[in-house]
Amino acid sequence: MAELLGALDPGVGAGSESVVISAVAGLGGVGKTALALCVAHAARGRGWFSGGALFVDLRGYDEVPVTADQAVLALLRALGVGDADLPPTAAEQYARYRGELSSREPVLIVLDNASDPGQIAPLLPGEGGGHRVLVTSREVQDSLPVRQFRVDRLAPDASRELMDRSLRRYDPGDRRVAEEPEAVRQLAELCGHLPLALLIVSALLRRRRQRSVETLVGELRAAEDRVRALRAKGVDQYGKELNLRPVFDVMYARLEPELARVFRLLGQAPGDSVGLAVAITLTSLKPERLEPLLDELTAVSLLTALPSGGDWVMHDLVRVYARLVAVEHTGAHEEVAAARRRLLRFYCTVLVSAKAHVEGIPEAAPQDHFGTRELALKWLDSERKALLEIARWTDREDKERPLSLLIALYLNSYLALRRAYDDWATVTKAAYEAACRAHDPWGEAKASSAHGQALFHLWRFEEAETAQRRALRLSEDAGDAEGQAMAWDYLGYTLRALDRNDDAVDAHTRSARIAAEIGLVRAKPRIHMNLGAALSDAGRTEEALNVLEKALADHVELGDKSGETVARNSLGSTLLKLGRHEEAVIAFVHVLGLCAELGEWRYRANVWNTLGRIWNKLGLYDEALGAHIRALNWFVFFGDRLGEASARDNMGTVLLQLDRAEEAQSATRQARDLRRELRDKRDAAEVPNAHP
Repeated sequence: MAELLGALDPGVGAGSESVVISAVAGLGGVGKTALALCVAHAARGRGWFSGGALFVDLRGYDEVPVTADQAVLALLRALGVGDADLPPTAAEQYARYRGELSSREPVLIVLDNASDPGQIAPLLPGEGGGHRVLVTSREVQDSLPVRQFRVDRLAPDASRELMDRSLRRYDPGDRRVAEEPEAVRQLAELCGHLPLALLIVSALLRRRRQRSVETLVGELRAAEDRVRALRAKGVDQYGKELNLRPVFDVMYARLEPELARVFRLLGQAPGDSVGLAVAITLTSLKPERLEPLLDELTAVSLLTALPSGGDWVMHDLVRVYARLVAVEHTGAHEEVAAARRRLLRFYCTVLVSAKAHVEGIPEAAPQDHFGTRELALKWLDSERKALLEIARWTDREDKERPLSLLIALYLNSYLALRRAYDDWATVTKAAYEAACRAHDPWGEAKASSAHGQALFHLWRFEEAETAQRRALRLSEDAGDAEGQAMAWDYLGYTLRALDRNDDAVDAHTRSARIAAEIGLVRAKPRIHMNLGAALSDAGRTEEALNVLEKALADHVELGDKSGETVARNSLGSTLLKLGRHEEAVIAFVHVLGLCAELGEWRYRANVWNTLGRIWNKLGLYDEALGAHIRALNWFVFFGDRLGEASARDNMGTVLLQLDRAEEAQSATRQARDLRRELRDKRDAAEVPNAHP
C-alpha cells in the first residue's frame, strides 16, 4: 500500500521522472485486484485524482480476454461519451479517449488482470495531465515503461487475521480461529498463505459452522489433489470463482513446451528453495540455456527469485500443482523418474563429503566439496529440509538399494550433532522400510541400527533395544563383522539406559573384541569409551579408568579432537567417582579448551556446570559460583531450559555456602518454576553418557 501510493502520489517527481504506470505482478489468487482497489480508494480519499478513477477488468486469463478495442469503449462510456457520440473506428476511439483525458483533472486508470502488453499500451493516457495508470497482472510488464511491484504470500499473522475476519464478519460468535490456534496455523500453511486459498477455506468453514478447523486440516492433508480440493461454492466479492485449480491451469497452459517441462521438473525439487545446481541436475540443461527459462518462470510468477541470487522459490501450492501435472502429463512419468534419480545421485555425492567433514575425517570422502567443516555444516543447515524430504523418496518399485536409503544413513552424524532426533527417527524408519522392500539385508541392518540410535536419544529405550537386536541379528546373518561390532556397541549403551549394567558391559566387551579382531581403528577408542562408562556404572570404577585412559590415548594418536573431548569428559566423571577431585578438575579444564577450539559451546556449558559442582565440594565457593554463572549464561543463550534449571539449582547451593540466603532462595525458586513449566520427568537424571 505505502509503496504503491508513493508511486501514485502526484506530488512526487515531475516531468520525465514521474511514475505514470505502476504494475503489480503476482501469482493468481495472491490478492492483486484487492490491493489495487484498496490503493485506488486510498488515493482518491487523499484528493489526488480530482478527475476521477476508471476501472476495467481485462480478463486476461479467461478463455476470451477483453481486447483493448473493447476496453476503450467501456472507458469512453465511463468518461461520459454516449453511444451516439462514439467514433466509428478504433483509431478514432483511442484518439477521443486521450482527448477526453487531456481535458480533465488527473485521473487514475486501473487496468486489472492484464495478460498481454497489447491490452495495456493502447489504453495509456497521453503525456501531461498528471494521469496515473495502475496495472495488475500475473506477469511482469518489462516491455512497458512501468514501475514494477510484486506481491507475495501473506505473513502467518496476516493469514490468521484474514480467516478470523472472514468468519466473524459472517458470524460474530464464530471463535474457531481463537480457539484452535494450532489447527489454524496448519490450515494457513496448507493454503500456502495464499489469499484466494485462505478465502476458500474460510468459505468452507462458514458452510460447516459446527465443524472444527482441525477437521478441514485433516481433509486437506488426506486429499490426493490439494489444489483441486481448495474450492468452494459461489464467488468472491469481485465475482471470481472460489476455485484454485483453474487459476493454475490457465497459467500452466500459457507456457511454451520447453518451459512447461522445466516447470514440471523444478516442481520435483525438495525443500523450500531451488538452487541453480539442483535446477541443472533436475533438467539436464546447461546454465546458459536454463537461466533464461528460470527468468521466464519468474516473470510469469511461477517462481520467485531470492534477493541473494542463485536461488528460486516455488510457492507451496504451485509445487503441489507442478507434481500433479507431471503425473497427469502424457509421457512425463519417465522424465520425472529420471530427474529424481539424478537428484538423488547429486545429493549422495555432496552428502558423502559433508558427512566426512562433520565426523572430522574429510579425507574419507572421494571428493571434497567444501574444504572446511564450517562450510559443510552451513550447506547441511541450508539444505536440511530438502535432505529430510529426499531421504523419504522411497520408490516402491526400486528393486535395488534405494539411494534415499543411503542419504538417510549419511545424515546420521549431522542429525545427531544438531540433536534433531525426531527427524532422525523419521528418516531412519523410512530407510528401514525401503531396505525391506528392496530385500537389502545390509540396508536393513544399517537402517535398523541408526533407527535404534535415534530412538535412544528420544528416551524410547525398549524400542531402541529391539532395533539394535534386530540390527545385530541381520549383521550376523550377513556375516558383517563391522556391523556386529557397531550393533553390540549401540546395544550396550541402550542397556545402560535400562539399568542393565552387567549386560551392557558384556555387550561393549563383545564389541571391543570384534573391533580389535578386524582392525576398526577409528571405532575402537569410541567403543572403549562406552565400555569404560558401562564399567563405571557397574561399580567397576578402577577398570573403567584404565579403559578410558586407553581410549583417550587412541583419540590423541588419531588426532581426533572431538573424540578426545568426549574421552577427557568421561575420564573426569570417572575420577570424580573415585574422589580424585583435583585430577577431575584438570580433565574438565582441558575439555573446556577443546570445546572452545571446536566451537562446541553447548558441551562447554555442561562442563562449566560440572566444574562448579566440583569446586563447591572443594570449598572453592567463589570459583564455583562463577562457573555456574557461566553455565547459566550459555544455557539461556541456547534456550536450554533444563540446563538453566540445573545451573540455577547449583547456584542456590553455592550461594547458601556464601551466606547469601535470599539470593539462594531466589535461584532455587526459579529452578523449581522452570522444572514445573517443563514438566520434565528427567529432573534427576540425564541420558547415559554414550558416544555413538
